[in-house]
Amino acid sequence: AEVLAGNGLAVEISDQYCPTPCVSWMVKDLKGLAGVMITASHNPWAWNGVKFKESYGGSASPEYIAPIEKRIIDNEKEGRKIQKINFDAGEKKGLITRFSPRVGYVHQLKKLVDIEAIKKSKIKILNDPLFGAGTHFLKVILGDMVGEIHTEADPKFGGLNPEPIDKNLGELMAGVKKGGYTVGIATDGDADRIGAVDEQGNFVNSHQIFALLLKHYVEDKKLKGAVIKSVTATEMISVLGKKYKIPVIETPVGFKYICSELVKHNALMGGEESGGISFAPHVHERDGILNGLMLLEMMAQRKKNLKELIDELYREIGAFYFDRVDLHLERGKIENLTERLASLKIEEIAGHKVAQKNPIDGFKYILDDSSWLMIRASGTEPLVRIYAEAGSMERVKKLLDEGKKIVSQ
Repeated sequence: AEVLAGNGLAVEISDQYCPTPCVSWMVKDLKGLAGVMITASHNPWAWNGVKFKESYGGSASPEYIAPIEKRIIDNEKEGRKIQKINFDAGEKKGLITRFSPRVGYVHQLKKLVDIEAIKKSKIKILNDPLFGAGTHFLKVILGDMVGEIHTEADPKFGGLNPEPIDKNLGELMAGVKKGGYTVGIATDGDADRIGAVDEQGNFVNSHQIFALLLKHYVEDKKLKGAVIKSVTATEMISVLGKKYKIPVIETPVGFKYICSELVKHNALMGGEESGGISFAPHVHERDGILNGLMLLEMMAQRKKNLKELIDELYREIGAFYFDRVDLHLERGKIENLTERLASLKIEEIAGHKVAQKNPIDGFKYILDDSSWLMIRASGTEPLVRIYAEAGSMERVKKLLDEGKKIVSQ
């Protein structure tokens, strides 16, 4: 804030730790020039970084980021002194203004969701913000129907990776079951991603949530429009797209790519494998808190719990199961793997022929039984990720085992 104000830019700064989707929405609502968020997001705390939001509120595109990165390099080469102003002086001049994320942003969420329907439903909710910026928001909006865990302000996230996936949500799963809750809702470190738990304590993954929300928007809210999905997101979206006669557009991994397509097509929603899902009437950006509220709204309006909604979805379009394995490798080995996979001719995986290869972002092998396996290097950490989706968890495990063998060859 001191640097921006020192360069003559007026700054709105949160008066407390703040969800990324709040910053995204405020850029759009206030017609701001840009948004800046300092966060490690879903990554381990040591991977702290800067997220930029463009004027429409969405993730900054590679074209937007390139001149920023160039300026950083040029400034370091030239030894340019940072221009900044003292924070108090910036406030006195009116260049720095504080805002509360619990005011305007919360009001916006209440406008988008039928809060009264959720309250009347008597759903019992356990919320796990994973020690992150989503802490207390569901409680502020829904009151006593929300129980909470992991709400302490801990910059190391209690030793957890603040990513709302099953291996990090053991306490939420146990808490839902033990406490007789209807549902568990989790968000990542900066609250733009979502995970959930059904009333039996089973993890509900981002693919299932993405598909349920698409169903909710089209069938319950009577909305239409293109849907944007990353290449690692579930094929359920493609199946539902055909059913609803709406276009489904695939992108590389990274919400910045999804955002570009959201804007280009004025799409209804966009989603990725890692739990980031957007809703056009809000902002072309992920919002884990809004997605949690939308799931609760769907449950309330249909008078069904999460397991019933998923069972209903699978009866309509077939069962889809997904899992992912992350392998830590040195950068050099990752580069060698990428080169090897580019030249490797894989014709069969786990007893099924490769029907199609998708080179959008890594190496995706679509098999003749419609299951798929994908291998790609992470864009944020020294990892190789292996993804698989199939009609049973047994088949998914076989595919992942084959993926590990391919990587270790």
